[in-house]
Amino acid sequence: MSDGGGAARPSRMKARSDDPWLSVHAIAEYTFCPRAGLIAYENRRADPDDEPPAFDTLPRFELQAVEAEIAQQMKLLFRWLWAMLVVATSSPISVYLKQYWYLVLAGVAMIFITWQSLSVLAVLQELHRRRRVLLESRSAEPDPFHEQMQPVNWFGLLNLGFQSQVVNEPLRDGVWNFEGKPWRLLIRGDLVIPVFRTRSAQESPREPQVAKCMAYCRLVSVVYERECPYGIILTGEDYSGFAIPYCEMFRRDFHNSLVALRHLVQATGYGRDTEVDYEPRKCSGCHLGRPRSPSSGERVVRFGAPVPVKTNRDGMHSDCGDRFEWEPPYSD
Repeated sequence: MSDGGGAARPSRMKARSDDPWLSVHAIAEYTFCPRAGLIAYENRRADPDDEPPAFDTLPRFELQAVEAEIAQQMKLLFRWLWAMLVVATSSPISVYLKQYWYLVLAGVAMIFITWQSLSVLAVLQELHRRRRVLLESRSAEPDPFHEQMQPVNWFGLLNLGFQSQVVNEPLRDGVWNFEGKPWRLLIRGDLVIPVFRTRSAQESPREPQVAKCMAYCRLVSVVYERECPYGIILTGEDYSGFAIPYCEMFRRDFHNSLVALRHLVQATGYGRDTEVDYEPRKCSGCHLGRPRSPSSGERVVRFGAPVPVKTNRDGMHSDCGDRFEWEPPYSD
C-alpha cells in the first residue's frame, strides 16, 4: 500500500528480510535521541501511553459507561434508602413491645446506612459532573484536507458520532517491519483514526509525539486498508489535544527515524560497538539519564543480558550511562 505522499520512498522505507522489527515507541524515542531509540529497541520496554485504560476508569471518558454507572449507583442508593426506611419504621414497634435493645441496634444501623448513602451520593455527584462535561463538550471535526495541526476534544469527537475502540494487539506493518498499539481508535464510517495520550499538558505536540502519531497513521492505513487523513494526540488530563494531518511535512521525522534506527540496530548488532550520536542539550532531564540507586529499577539489557552498572562518584547510575559507558550530564 502506498503511504499517500511523496516523502515516502519505497526503496528506502521497505524492509529487507533480515531487517529488525521496530516498535513505534523505539522510533519515537529515536526522534528524540538516537541513544534513547537504541535503548528502547534493545530493552523492549512497553510504552505506558500504549496501554488501554483499566475498566474502572472508563467512566472518565465514555458517556455510555458514565450513564451505566449512574444507573448502577442509583440502584444502590435506593437499596440503602429502603433499608433506612425499614429500620426507621420498625423502631416505634420495638418501643411499643418494650424491646429497647433493638433501639441500640437500630441506631448503629442508621449510622452505617447513612454513611453508605452519603458515599453513594458523593460518587453520583462526581459521575453527574463527568456526564455534564461530556454533554457540554463541543469539537469541530478536523478537516481531513487541512495540513496544519487542529485542536480537538475527545468528548466532542464522541459527540460527533465517533466510536472508540480498544486495540488489544499491536498493529503490524510487514512491509516496513514495525508495529505499535495506539491508545484507542476512533471509528466512524470509513474513517479509522488512531489516538494516543501524553501524561503532561503542553501547548503543542513535540517532535517524538508527532512521529509516533504518524507511525500509527501508517499502521492504520496498512492494517485496515483505509486512508487515514490524521491522527490525534491527547494532552494532559482534560482529554483535549490536536489532530495531526498525515501529510509530508509531519511524516518526515517518522520516516527518517525508522530508517535511521533500522541502520543503527544493524550497526550495533552481533556484539559490535559503534559510536551513537546524542545532543547534550537534550540530556538534561532525560529519563534515561536520571540518576538512581543500583538497587532500584530495571537493569538495562543488551542481547538479553544486563549490562554492567556504571556508577558515578555518588554511587548512582543511569540507563544511558550503563548502556554507553559514560556519565550523562545529570540535571539537578
